[in-house]
Amino acid sequence: MKHSRLFLQIKVYSFLFLIFIVSVSLRSETISNDNKPLLIETNTEIVSDFLWRGNSFAGEAENRRNGASYQSFTYAPALQPSINIWSPEKKFQWSLFGNFQLTNRDDRDSDKRIFQSKPGGVGPSYLGEETKFFDPYGQDPCVRSIQERVSSGGEGTDPCMGYSPNGGYGPKKEPNGNKRSDGMFFSMSYHFDPSRFGDFAVGIWFYNTFQKTPNSLLSPNTQKENPYVSGGPNNKYNTNNPDAITRLVWHEYFVQWKLPFLKIVKPALSYYTQYSTENGGLLAGKNYLSFSASYTFREENFFRIMPHVNLGYAMSNNAVDNRNGIQDITTSTTFFFGDLFVKLAHIFRPDLYLWDTNNYYGYAGGDPNKANWNRSSEDGKVANPSRIYGAYNTSILNAIEQINTGNSLTDTMAKTWLRESYTLQKIPSHLFYVSLGYSKTF
Repeated sequence: MKHSRLFLQIKVYSFLFLIFIVSVSLRSETISNDNKPLLIETNTEIVSDFLWRGNSFAGEAENRRNGASYQSFTYAPALQPSINIWSPEKKFQWSLFGNFQLTNRDDRDSDKRIFQSKPGGVGPSYLGEETKFFDPYGQDPCVRSIQERVSSGGEGTDPCMGYSPNGGYGPKKEPNGNKRSDGMFFSMSYHFDPSRFGDFAVGIWFYNTFQKTPNSLLSPNTQKENPYVSGGPNNKYNTNNPDAITRLVWHEYFVQWKLPFLKIVKPALSYYTQYSTENGGLLAGKNYLSFSASYTFREENFFRIMPHVNLGYAMSNNAVDNRNGIQDITTSTTFFFGDLFVKLAHIFRPDLYLWDTNNYYGYAGGDPNKANWNRSSEDGKVANPSRIYGAYNTSILNAIEQINTGNSLTDTMAKTWLRESYTLQKIPSHLFYVSLGYSKTF
C-alpha cells in the first residue's frame, strides 16, 4: 500500500513539475516576443470517476474488484492534470493529460477462493465444494488435492508439499487495483486558417496506461484461451481473471470542423478513427463521430456558467462485435468561480447493445467457459459482479447446476432461467460524475 501511494505521488509530482517547468519557460518566451504570444492553458481537476465517450475507465473495474453491482454513480476519484500549448501562430496545438487514481490502488482478492495456486486460478469457494464445480477441466490437481485433504481432516497423501495459509495454496490477490487505470494522453493538432466554411483542424492522439498485467497468470497448458483479452495473440491466457487488464494503448487520427454558423454556441463536428490494435491483435477499425456545442453565460464575469453537450455515434464499436449506434450523449454544466470550477456531468448510453458484449464487460467472472452466461446481446443485461463470487453465491449457483428432473431439456431451460435470474443485472444507461478543478491561462 505504501509503495503504491509513493509511486502515485512520484508520478503526480513529476507530471506537475513538468507542467510548471514548461509553463515558466514558455511564459518567459512569451514576454520576450509580444508580437507572437504563446497561449498556455493549464487545468487541474479531481473527478469522481474517469468517464469518457460513455466508457468507464475506472468505476466499472472497481465494481468488479470489490464484488459490487454496476451503478450509475461510482466513487473512484482520480487526479487529472492537463496542459494545452499553442504555437505563436495559433496553428499548432500540443496537449498533455494525465489520469492518476486516488483510491483502491492496490490489488485485492476478488474471486474469494480459499485455495489457489496463482492469482485468478481455479479453486473452491468453501470447504466441501465438489471438484466438478470449481475445476471441471482438471486445471490444477494440487488445489484439488488440498481441498480433499482439508475437507477430510488431513487424511491421505499430499502430492503438493502441503498447504500454507495465505502462502503457497491460499487466497490470492488478482491484478485489479485502480493503479491500472493510471495513464497519459498526448495530442498534436494543426489548425488551418479560418474561412467562410468554418475552422478546420487535423491531428493525432495517443493514450497509454502505465501498468501492465503479466502475459500469463497461469501456465498456458492449464488454461483455456481467452480471445477477448487485449494485448495480442501472445497474451490470451487469462482464464478466470475478473480483470484481465493488459496495457491500454489507444491511438486515433481525427478531423475537427467548427461550423460557420450559430457561432455563439460553438457547434463542432469531429471524426475520429482508431488505428491502434486490440482484441488479440485484430485491427480495430473503430470510428467515432461527434457533434458538440457549448455556451458560456456571463462570459466576462467572475461567476460563469457553461453548459456543454456532446453526441457521439460509433461506426463499428470494435472489430469483434462490429456494432453501430449512438455511443453516448454527454451533457455537463460547469460553474466557474474565477479560475475555480465545479462540473456536474451526465452520460446517457441509449444503445445498450453497443455495451452488452463479452468484449466490453468481459466474461462472467473472467472465465471463458461462462461466455454463454451473457447469451443475449439484446436484453441490456450482463453478469452482476456481486452475484458471482464468494461461498454464498457459489453455493446457490452450484445448487442450480444440480437440478435433475429426469428430462435434460427441462433441466437445461430451468438452470438457464434460474442462473440468469440470479446473476444478471441491467446495464446502467445513465452515468454521472462530478469534478472540482482549477484552470489558468497564461
